[in-house]
Amino acid sequence: MRVQDEAVGRAFFAREIHQVARDLLGRELWVGERGARIVEVEVYEGANDTASHARSGVPSVRTWPMFAEPGRIYVYRIYGMHRCVNLRAPSRVGPGAILVRAAEPLSGFEARVWKKRRLSGPALLCKEMGIDERFSGAWVGQGIVVRKGGPVAEAEVGRRERVGLNAARCGDAARWPWRYVIEGSPWLSRP
Repeated sequence: MRVQDEAVGRAFFAREIHQVARDLLGRELWVGERGARIVEVEVYEGANDTASHARSGVPSVRTWPMFAEPGRIYVYRIYGMHRCVNLRAPSRVGPGAILVRAAEPLSGFEARVWKKRRLSGPALLCKEMGIDERFSGAWVGQGIVVRKGGPVAEAEVGRRERVGLNAARCGDAARWPWRYVIEGSPWLSRP
């Protein structure tokens, strides 16, 4: 087994959430035989983050993985039909998770995924990788595996405003630069 193929353990996720988010770039996300290199993630943390599902400070049947131990998976449905996958990491200000926004396909996908950039967005990524609510609450490594992948140099890492948030509902939190990207990747959900 190559070092790049080794799975990261729970200790990887037990660090400060922004550090984990940055370090997820270049890691590989695997579900069965389908694997992709993570190129874009977004942080959601604490009750002060009006865009976070943890903003109430109280776990619900759906959001409890955001309040659980680091390394848990949180999958939720948006607009009643699309799914998004998040990975739990600790925050200085309360519960939080990191949304996997986009990835570059590596293995196990049909040609149309490469041709139509079908992993460039959180809902597309979940659909093409077969990620749904059955994974929510599981540990990373139980069905969804994060492998070490290749390192990303600091010069390749960019920070941007989060996207797809309703500014009227989220206020300033909609513009926080909590989206981490691999600069120049053609697989980003947004430039």
